[in-house]
Amino acid sequence: MDPGTIIAVVETSFSVLSLIAKYYSGIQKAKEDIEGLNTEVEAFYNGFREIRKLVRSSHATKLLLLASLATTIERSLSDIETIKTKLNPGTGDKVMHRTGLRALQWPFTKEKVEEYIAKLERHKTTVALALSSDQTALILGIDRNVSQLQQKQNLADQDQNLAEQDRQLGKLLVADGAAFDSYYRQHEPQCVQNTRVDLLRQVQTWSNSDDLKCIFWLNGMAGTGKSTIARTVARAFADQQHLGASFFFSRGAGDLSHATKFVSTLACQLAGLSSLFKRHISQAIADHDNITRQGLRNQWKELILKPLLMLNRPDLTLTFVVDALDECEREEDVKLILELFVEIKDLVGLKIFLTSRTETPIRLGFQDMPEIFHRDLVLHDIPRPLVEHDIGVFLRYELDSIKKNRDLHDDWLDDKSINLLVKRSDCLFIYIATVCRFIGDSKWRPQERLSLILEGETTGLQLTADLDSMYMQILKHSVISIASERDISQLSKRFKHIIGSIITLFDVLSPIALAGLLNVSLEDVRLTLDSLHSVLKVQKEHNLSIRLLHSSFQDFLVDNERCDDTRFHINQELVHMELANACLQLLCRTLKRDICNLHMPGALRHETLSSQIDDHLSKEVQYACRYWVHHLKRIDPEKRIQIGLHDDGQIHTFFLEHVLHWFEALSLLGKIHEGVAMIIRLEAMLQFDKQSALQAIIYDAKRFIFNNRSTIENAPLQLYASALVFCPKHSLIRAVYSNELPTWITKYPKVKDNWSSLLQVLHHTEFVNAVAFSSDDQLLASASVDLTVRLWDPVTGTLRNTLEGHTKSITAVAFSGDGQLLASGSDDQTIKLWDSATGTLRCTLEGHATSIAAVAFSNNDQYLASASWEDRIQVWDPARGTLVRTFEGHTTKTTAVAFSGDGQLLASGSEDRLIKLWNLATGMLRRTLDDDKNTSTAVAFSADGQLLASASYGQAVRLWDLGTGTLRATFENPTKPTALAFSGNGQLLACACVDQTIRLWNPATGTLQYTLAGHTGDITAVAFSGDSRVLASSSWDRTVRLWDLGTETLQNTPATEMLQSMPEGHTDEIHTVVFSHDGKLLASASEDRTIRLWNPLTGKLRSKLAPEGHTDTINEVAFSSDDQLLASGYEDSTIRLWDPATGTLRSTLEGHTDGIMAMAFSGNGQYLASGSRDDQTIRLWDPATGTLRSTLEGHTDGIIAVAFSGNGQYLASASWDQTIRLWDPATGTLRSTLEGHTEGISALVFSGDSHLLASAAWGEKLRLWDPATGNLVQLFEAEGVAELLFSADRTQLETNVGRIQLSNDACGQSLRSGHWTLQGNWLAWDNHNVLWLPSEYGPSCFAIRGNLLVLGHFSGQVDFVELQPSFFSYLSTT
Repeated sequence: MDPGTIIAVVETSFSVLSLIAKYYSGIQKAKEDIEGLNTEVEAFYNGFREIRKLVRSSHATKLLLLASLATTIERSLSDIETIKTKLNPGTGDKVMHRTGLRALQWPFTKEKVEEYIAKLERHKTTVALALSSDQTALILGIDRNVSQLQQKQNLADQDQNLAEQDRQLGKLLVADGAAFDSYYRQHEPQCVQNTRVDLLRQVQTWSNSDDLKCIFWLNGMAGTGKSTIARTVARAFADQQHLGASFFFSRGAGDLSHATKFVSTLACQLAGLSSLFKRHISQAIADHDNITRQGLRNQWKELILKPLLMLNRPDLTLTFVVDALDECEREEDVKLILELFVEIKDLVGLKIFLTSRTETPIRLGFQDMPEIFHRDLVLHDIPRPLVEHDIGVFLRYELDSIKKNRDLHDDWLDDKSINLLVKRSDCLFIYIATVCRFIGDSKWRPQERLSLILEGETTGLQLTADLDSMYMQILKHSVISIASERDISQLSKRFKHIIGSIITLFDVLSPIALAGLLNVSLEDVRLTLDSLHSVLKVQKEHNLSIRLLHSSFQDFLVDNERCDDTRFHINQELVHMELANACLQLLCRTLKRDICNLHMPGALRHETLSSQIDDHLSKEVQYACRYWVHHLKRIDPEKRIQIGLHDDGQIHTFFLEHVLHWFEALSLLGKIHEGVAMIIRLEAMLQFDKQSALQAIIYDAKRFIFNNRSTIENAPLQLYASALVFCPKHSLIRAVYSNELPTWITKYPKVKDNWSSLLQVLHHTEFVNAVAFSSDDQLLASASVDLTVRLWDPVTGTLRNTLEGHTKSITAVAFSGDGQLLASGSDDQTIKLWDSATGTLRCTLEGHATSIAAVAFSNNDQYLASASWEDRIQVWDPARGTLVRTFEGHTTKTTAVAFSGDGQLLASGSEDRLIKLWNLATGMLRRTLDDDKNTSTAVAFSADGQLLASASYGQAVRLWDLGTGTLRATFENPTKPTALAFSGNGQLLACACVDQTIRLWNPATGTLQYTLAGHTGDITAVAFSGDSRVLASSSWDRTVRLWDLGTETLQNTPATEMLQSMPEGHTDEIHTVVFSHDGKLLASASEDRTIRLWNPLTGKLRSKLAPEGHTDTINEVAFSSDDQLLASGYEDSTIRLWDPATGTLRSTLEGHTDGIMAMAFSGNGQYLASGSRDDQTIRLWDPATGTLRSTLEGHTDGIIAVAFSGNGQYLASASWDQTIRLWDPATGTLRSTLEGHTEGISALVFSGDSHLLASAAWGEKLRLWDPATGNLVQLFEAEGVAELLFSADRTQLETNVGRIQLSNDACGQSLRSGHWTLQGNWLAWDNHNVLWLPSEYGPSCFAIRGNLLVLGHFSGQVDFVELQPSFFSYLSTT
């Protein structure tokens, strides 16, 4: 029994359920058949899910009877795949996108549905009986086999694939230097013996006890020794093997100053404790591939909590040590980390030791935490005599070390001096540590330095007076002690420049990097640092980072009351100005195109070695790329002009010359998301000025990065290919960087003139069903078939959190009015309420017996309403999670719910075509509105509560006057509307349609204002932001799109815009594009029911073929071998023959009883073969007369492809029955049947000499046959082949995924060079990706002839792209 087959059954069943859901929502007929098949497939899916769990368990080898049913399970897979293929014909999503709801047809007869139900029931019953027998035997044998099973389990554990586990763990983002025992912390001190004795004893007792207080919070002011205690505690726990992990935050130290890598760093350390932890954590990463990009809440749950729970070791004691939480930058992250810590309360044996200052966010966080969960110890509340005793011990220990190292006499220091230093320390260990480092400097006599400290006068604020005095003495002696007046000025300037930069940087740098950033000599940096080892940690190696030994030194320098000597006081705003300027100048000096020498335009970032990046992007350049805008933001707005934030200034020049190079560098560093945020911050710094050239280029750069973010993140050099090629014609970025356009494209695709209103595209892995904004516009939620709700930052497009918990497709989402709750509804019949800030599940509402269709909160958040596939509406109290009321009155499934703004009314829509208005206070029905004769798909109240909009499958949107209940207006739509939303300002009504557009109406006048196009699948939901400036839409194309509704962009989006730029283009999706045999014509067939003939050399339209009065879809077109005829096959089962020279209709062929799916002319032009979907026949016609020659029968399913041999002796036909049949076209007799494919066959072609036949099927190997014998000749590893052509010498097969070299070896093949292919959205040369086609320009079909690529688009546009491969031939030789 192959576990992979069972997994495939589960996954395919899930896909079938998703497809059935589409048919259910899009088709009014055959509801009973759809429901019946859905019920059976769901049971089939659930049954095999349970089997999957068992075969993955340690008992899998005991399922003996189940293992014997391999054939049954394989048949189960075959049958469920057949159903999937029928529901999703052709090339999968591509066809579903093409047809959408508007052309969706239920593919099964009632008899066929009953046949499939019977098959699935039979498979399910057979497997279930075997499983039941196996489980019984397993239970009976457990007692006598426990030992044996344990042995096998242990062996299995030892046989884990360690390499794979390491690979998964390698995906974790780890903060270097976070652990207490990391290389860079190896010289940091721990508590001296006989100090902090009582405190350490308390910590040890707490750790060993069963106390419910799982958090020990050690807090105190700066310098009280918290970090030293934390290191001591961590070392003790590590020695006792009780340390889980440690993380030491550090302000201004890059990854140690924020929480981005906090959880993943802890998880990586935890994985190192044992093989079991390693296995569980690596499995969690494998199960959630994007876990490091998810929110901290999800990371904590999947990487920490779940692995600990799975370990199930109540005897285990582990403590996490977290130091200096107050130095974590974002207050929101600090608050969240404290909340995460509380979640360990139910994990026996896991505790947190935490240190911090008593900063407000932390203090408030602990105040909100029940006292039963934490124990607090305040360092500065410890009795002074105890602290002074410990400081005295510590001081004597350090002084004794100095005496030994410097060979001093015993009397070099008296008790009076020691007592004075202890007193001056004011219980701050940092004072003593700094004094001792200062005294012990090997370049000075200890006695002299001690005298300087003892002679120092107290200055500054009372709480830190002695510490400030000590710092001042150190600076005076170390920086300017022996300098002349003239030199003091220079030394002070150098000090402020270098040390000011060190304490102001957002990340640590080495001396070499700092010198490079500041454009000063390494010698200047070294000389400045050498005298300050008492306050800075400086390594001997110049490539290691400089670090502050304690943050109190920074606090001192930037406070002009504490550091009142202007020679040392650091004005951080001035330093930010210097650093912003230094960053920009450095970037202008160093950035260039292809800075890492990747060469190939499609080179992927994740395949680029980090060493290669570091070799070409120095640490100072990396720093400048990431932080120049951050420094600019810290400068007073009035002073930013000095850095060049104005027209023709330094920043303007940077955008004109280097902004693409900057984006490239950020992509290589994996930091494009930071670039997006920086562009937004930069734009916000400017006051709106329509005439500002700087503002215009920054806005254009923002649109550029928004539109190409995902492409650039994956392939940095696509900045100069895809991103520029598809940039609007009048874009400033395109104009400024036109010299960067690819020279290997000699004829570019047509693009829009200006940026449209589409801002950015967010991606799910499956169809997206719903979308909603939080009331403050800080979050955007999207719900998907992929079982997740994703929370996005709608400004930057950054994924904030992923919510998981539903077990089936999620169909609806809604935020509460205060934004604190998010409700999600699912096909699993539950509604879940989430904390939107943290992502935690608050509660699950159960009560519906069918799938949830819609959810909505009342504005005051007192109620949550839900609609389902039942005939009732349920109203809940979201605070308590209880059912409040049920509204009954509809006669069939409810589809939509909405609350009025004042919360008094609830509107519901249903398949019974009625809209009902309910009084929430009384629970009574207020009014019933008749919404046409079709299912109501959506309802929405206007913000002022005066209007109700409703949509139905009757292709109309209606506006109702709620005061009178009368129909105010009807907006006719060309296709079915699926979703509605009013803007908050009441000026727009958005309607999503199944033709993949959104229409924006003026509800006051009833006029259509704008049409938004860009989705390539049916649109499922729309939502306005609270300020009405952004519209979000979700779609079956797996995306969420954000649209800018500002006046400027909407002016570029007129009501008639449908994305095509060519006035002579089609008006709907292109189904196929085909070259004539001589290459002088190209035919395109479209959903608009027309065929257009083009001159492929000029891209000009030659003629339009459209039979008068004909309104059905064209499925296929084919040229005769002499190009004198063009055949078109239609969904209405007819074929039309055209004269392509004149565009006249020659004849219409009738006889098939279902849509034409395949056509081919014989080489001599005497025959035209056609195959139909469901009549399962091939018909041979005389194209000259239009008469039927013969009908070939034998296939048991629809025909996919037909092909004639060159000698005319064979006609090959391929079918969904997975066979190829060879016919004699002269007699119509069957010659042979070729079997072996297990999928629907996608392409057929004979070699020129007719001695070979090639066939391809989706997801399978390509096959080569001998048509004379019917024998299989060769197999090739080449999946996804949709087009096949033999070379003239029969040595190669040209396919859409590359050229295949034929050989005598049964499995031998190689991809030949010199060939253009289109693989998914990648245009490739010689199997190297070179141009990414964005989703907006991704083709619905394509054709390649020589160096000419023709793209047919979903929008109806046809593009002719001329390519020049010599550039890549050059690269392949270098």
